Amino acid sequence: MADEAWCARFHDFCVINGDPRHSDHKPIIVVIRDDVAAERKLGGHTFRFEAGWVQEERCTSIVDNAWKLTMNARVGSVVDAVCEVGAELWDWSRNILGDLEKRIKRAKKNLEECRRMTINGRNIAREEILRYKLEKLEAQKELYWRQRAQNHWLKNGDRNTGFFHAFASERRRKNRIRRLVREDGGVVENERELHDLIANFYKTLFRSSAGTRYDELLGQVQQMVTPMMNEFLLGEFSDTEIKTALDSMGDLKAPGKDGMPALFYKQYWEIVGADVTREVKNLLQGGAMPAGWNDTVVVLIPKVPEPERLKDLQPISLCNVVYKIASKVLSNRLNVILPEIIAPNQSAFVPGRLITDNVLLTYELTHYMQTKRTGQQGFAAVKLV
Repeated sequence: MADEAWCARFHDFCVINGDPRHSDHKPIIVVIRDDVAAERKLGGHTFRFEAGWVQEERCTSIVDNAWKLTMNARVGSVVDAVCEVGAELWDWSRNILGDLEKRIKRAKKNLEECRRMTINGRNIAREEILRYKLEKLEAQKELYWRQRAQNHWLKNGDRNTGFFHAFASERRRKNRIRRLVREDGGVVENERELHDLIANFYKTLFRSSAGTRYDELLGQVQQMVTPMMNEFLLGEFSDTEIKTALDSMGDLKAPGKDGMPALFYKQYWEIVGADVTREVKNLLQGGAMPAGWNDTVVVLIPKVPEPERLKDLQPISLCNVVYKIASKVLSNRLNVILPEIIAPNQSAFVPGRLITDNVLLTYELTHYMQTKRTGQQGFAAVKLV
């Protein structure tokens, strides 16, 4: 009854069989949920930079005007400029560009009308222009769904909008949290109660409860960073390091609270680059972090098909790109000296090494000890807690 377009339009739906009252047929009841209204009710941030906007002619001028107005005329910060650009783009998209599906329908209608006209040089040229506009809009539609599907393994190939529709809808359905079970066994299904339960759980989990004997603890750790390494780490940061950090990010990776992906900064680096570089350098050289830089959206990703408890959900942090640029600059510097200070038996969180290597090694050792029946020398395993 529902095709891919309908499922893409209504991301969160439920189909149930109702009670037959005046017939021997059970009615089919479809319950749909308005995601946008729910986000507004919970105070959610709905702005997201659309990758398809960069293909529009006016987008560059809007970004340029809004950015310069904030940075020059109002003497604002990068965070202020990003908010101003986002507001201008959102207003432009809603009031001028309009709905993408309607624009595609209108373009198809105009193209069909042109093809029915008399064949002459003028109409042939007009048909080429209309066909180009339609192909451009279709490419934007594909990019729209690719951005939402977060499908990074499919890089190139034929246009497959239907695939992205299904992929994005299924991804959103699986990630939807409909109910959770509290520690006392109670079930929470109300949207607001779910929000409060999750927030309180992680506030309690991440509240610091450690002691204050940090100096005593660190005094027992052998120093591994040499003065030469330290001099390298404390060296002056260059513009190239900042641009390299940005270029290493995925264009359409999930954005932070400001809704701006790395694609925005890469596409309009000539406009925003100087201001972003200046603020990042100021922070890395010991300056205060501008307000709003480290605003983070915490997203819960299911670890099992049907999560029921909070332990079944994996929290990830979506940070703003400007914050990630600063952290990646530091990370890139640390990567240079890490091979010299990381022990050879450190298997987790190191590129090229797997934590499962330790599991395989332990299994082989225990298997050897269990099967050893001869010889004068014995072996034992000690578990250190």
